[in-house]
Amino acid sequence: MAFNCAVPGANYNGFANDDLSTSLAGMSKADLEKLLNNAEAIKEMAKTSSQVKKSIADKESLMQKNRQLAEANLDLEPQFLVKKQELAVLYKQLSDAKELYASLKSRIDALGTNYNPSTILALMQAANAEVEERSDDLANQFVNGSMNVDDFLRDFLPLRKLCNERRFKCEKLAENLSGSRPVIASRPPAPFREAPKPPVSTSSSNLGSGQLYPNLSRPSSMTNDHTVSYGFNM
Repeated sequence: MAFNCAVPGANYNGFANDDLSTSLAGMSKADLEKLLNNAEAIKEMAKTSSQVKKSIADKESLMQKNRQLAEANLDLEPQFLVKKQELAVLYKQLSDAKELYASLKSRIDALGTNYNPSTILALMQAANAEVEERSDDLANQFVNGSMNVDDFLRDFLPLRKLCNERRFKCEKLAENLSGSRPVIASRPPAPFREAPKPPVSTSSSNLGSGQLYPNLSRPSSMTNDHTVSYGFNM
């Protein structure tokens, strides 16, 4: 006796009714029980199913496509290796550039700290004070008679010129730092003073000659406009 278990439109394990379900529906109970205990027969029956055949065909088609893609990728392998090498070189250049940037930035930061306007002003004021002290020492040596006129003028005048130039630069830089407002320097500018007079010699020879400045040469020429030359440029 055959049992028709087929239900029109029903699905078996997600597959729509096909020839496999039709063949199973036409089998008797004894045949179904015999088939249930025969795994090989079930496999052979499954292989003949149109759904299984379609799945196998789709699998082979996908495998063929994957094989073609793999072959195409293998053809691109030389280009890939070249690009990979170029990428490695560019990455190395990027790393070197980053290290150079960090080094330069550190140097710039250090320079900005050491050479900011306030620091420069302080250094210029200290240098100017040192020049003023040197010029004062020369003046004291001249007054004390330990330096003659020629040596004094040769050393003193350049120092005073340098001192005046530095003082002017300090004042301008201080004005810029304070928003164009005058700022008093750390040491007030020395007032203008004439060069000290040379010491008077008390030797009899000089007194007898009537020469008050023994180290100063007599006028070498006298022009119509009463210009006198004392052996050095005024």
